[in-house]
Amino acid sequence: MRRRVVGGWLAAAAVLLACATSPAGATVPKGMPADVPAAGSWQPAPLPEPSSAAWPFPSTFPQTSGTGRLAGGASLWTDFVYDDYGATVPPGGPTSTYDSSSGLAPRHGDYVFPPGPADNNGADIFRAGVGLDSKYSYWRVDWVTLADPNVPIAEWTFDTDNNTSTGGSAWPAEAGVSSPGIDQALLVSSRGAWLINPLTGVRTNVVQNGGVLTVDSASKSFIVAVPRTLLPVSGTWRVRLASGLADATGQNFAPPYIDNPSSPPSSTAERVYNVTFRTVAQEPTEYTSALTSTLVAAAQAALGATPVGQALGADGITRSVTGNFWMENDQAETLEGGDVSKFSLLVDWSQLAAKTTTPEPQPTGYSARWYASSLHPGSGQVVNDGNEGNFKPTLLERIQPYAVYVPTNYTPGHPMPLTWILHSLEVNYNQYGALDPDLIQQLCQDRGSICATTEGFGPAGWYYNEAETDFWQVWHALAQSYSLNAARTAITGYSMGGWASYKLAFEHPDDFAAAMVLDGPVVCGIEFYPGENGNAFSDPACSQDGQSKPFIHNALWIPYVIDHTYADELVPVSGPISNAQIFDSLDQRYDLFIHTGGDHLAFATEDRFGDAVAALGEPARKLNPGKFTYSWYPSLDNASLGIGATGDYWLSGLAARNAAYGTIATVQASDAALPDWSITDERFGPSLVTQPLPGTETGLWWKFGPKPKAHRRMTLTLTDVSALALDARAARLETGTITVVSDGRTHFEILRLAPGTLVLEHHRVVARASKSGVAVVSLRKGTTVLVLKRPAKARRSSAKRAHKRRAVPPFTG
Repeated sequence: MRRRVVGGWLAAAAVLLACATSPAGATVPKGMPADVPAAGSWQPAPLPEPSSAAWPFPSTFPQTSGTGRLAGGASLWTDFVYDDYGATVPPGGPTSTYDSSSGLAPRHGDYVFPPGPADNNGADIFRAGVGLDSKYSYWRVDWVTLADPNVPIAEWTFDTDNNTSTGGSAWPAEAGVSSPGIDQALLVSSRGAWLINPLTGVRTNVVQNGGVLTVDSASKSFIVAVPRTLLPVSGTWRVRLASGLADATGQNFAPPYIDNPSSPPSSTAERVYNVTFRTVAQEPTEYTSALTSTLVAAAQAALGATPVGQALGADGITRSVTGNFWMENDQAETLEGGDVSKFSLLVDWSQLAAKTTTPEPQPTGYSARWYASSLHPGSGQVVNDGNEGNFKPTLLERIQPYAVYVPTNYTPGHPMPLTWILHSLEVNYNQYGALDPDLIQQLCQDRGSICATTEGFGPAGWYYNEAETDFWQVWHALAQSYSLNAARTAITGYSMGGWASYKLAFEHPDDFAAAMVLDGPVVCGIEFYPGENGNAFSDPACSQDGQSKPFIHNALWIPYVIDHTYADELVPVSGPISNAQIFDSLDQRYDLFIHTGGDHLAFATEDRFGDAVAALGEPARKLNPGKFTYSWYPSLDNASLGIGATGDYWLSGLAARNAAYGTIATVQASDAALPDWSITDERFGPSLVTQPLPGTETGLWWKFGPKPKAHRRMTLTLTDVSALALDARAARLETGTITVVSDGRTHFEILRLAPGTLVLEHHRVVARASKSGVAVVSLRKGTTVLVLKRPAKARRSSAKRAHKRRAVPPFTG
């Protein structure tokens, strides 16, 4: 048998087909609000998978990195993604000095890639599979990036008797690492597959001895089928797998590049970039080893030695060293030592022969997960993304990571609240696990809420464009994997993530129960003082459509917590104070904390947000209020990215006449058929707070009173609105009067009416509800008064049904 290569136009066509069909059958899963933009309803486009001839097993790999499962004759493992950074050099070096894709989320390993098709991610193991049938054992490696199959090389080592005292120790093919007990090794590149005796170095060409090598460019898979006569399997094996760059022959590991790709590769360093079978527990969000513990302990003692330092959490700055931002700290320090025996997988061949299947792992606590995006900006990653805030994706593959914290009391089938913690500029999806363990405890575990942080395709998307699409698709993936309470979603984040707590909640106020802004700017970029922006980025989505103030009225039914530090030099305190003043002038709920913490970067690591979390509480979102105002930037509507305005509460289908940058469209809605509780404002503060940091608290809360009587009338005032739809049933206005004041022509649809319902203007029928309950009216500029009236036959039937109900004698028991 021979080597099989899959590629060319067939592979490209398969990828295009997968991407093109992704929105088909789009539905919003249970656990998400119904009114989400299209990206939230798209089923993630399936990844291309190898053929059943190459891999005759399921491809149901875990969606949690660092976990494995069994399925239909195979053992399936998922590695961490974007983690192929090799060893930390020199020994004990706390973080890489090389420019990375996220300036404030440092890598621990120091290996880099040469220019070219490695695309700065050329040895990144995505998934690993081991399978068994009657003739072969199968060994599969999937890559995150595979622009050129000649770039990576992978090596499996087999301890066939699970005994470290037999076999060899040094990995063949010049890998430069070791693990005692190697009885056989399997080397695979795009050029071939070889079984290697670690003691003699003798190589057996698998393909020339009845085996098959499949190099599948579409699925980014290397699969070796090894005849059982060539490699007999039985009992339980301890298996390991690592990767690096292939040399020119494809038969050995090439020397790695360290710190600078323009410098010659190292001739002495270990050559492995990525070693898999590292578990969730082995790559915790805070990682301290013998190499770093002395340095970290000394820094923590110095920074937190005084009462003031302890109160301020000054020792938190050391988490820039212990923070495991890319889930590769243990890998980096283990590779520096050379012995990789701690990372392994036990393969019980009897389980594979019996086709044993185990559930999808769903660990509680903190973990990193992945999903397949419908977008595909490119290949690999960009490590130098230029100016901050350029809005360009830097992690370019369809495989996108995100972080999840699942409380230890989570039970599938019992819906749990969801809290978003969106990351800051130049950090990444593991920001809060790495820097703020107290916040994770308080916000997620103590509140009984699942928490999630998206990557946003990179560090600087400001939650526009692809970064926003990523947010909705991650929400979709979460709702498919966990039991979520759609009525209890809160949104929060620090700095750029705090901006998202304005932007996303203002764009979709009916999807969120509450919001918490942690040192977040009130504009996209920096506002030195109200009206004076200093770093409004060049993208017009940010510079012209990056204001929060004009949209604060959108949050009428969303209580806001705003937490800020006086000393913030990047997000001056005047911004959040001015926003709080607008909340107050609109009689909307807010809770403003101004603390005496460190500057913008220090405050992020001090991990002192207890006041804000307590004020956030455990809210539920408002359903179908009687009044609201909704404004949006029409220029941000993007059908190809599946994002933009969808509507608000019982209004949907919004469109604008003018979609130029800087234009704001608005709907003011008042529905007397849905009377809200009467509200009395209760203002408080400023008052002094001392914990967790000294500062002041000011705010406004509501005291609810009785509801007024309902009346079947509604008023809509439209500015730059070319189309909208009204859900008459949700608005409880299937009959009654609608007064619309518009500044131009508007396409108006009234949904969920009784079929045949008449729409009258000046006693003249202008529309009639179809069999599907939809009536369409073309509104002119000015004021239009519409009356909804059931036809005479429907009214008689309704009266007859009411009479019958009254005629039924009361139940007497």
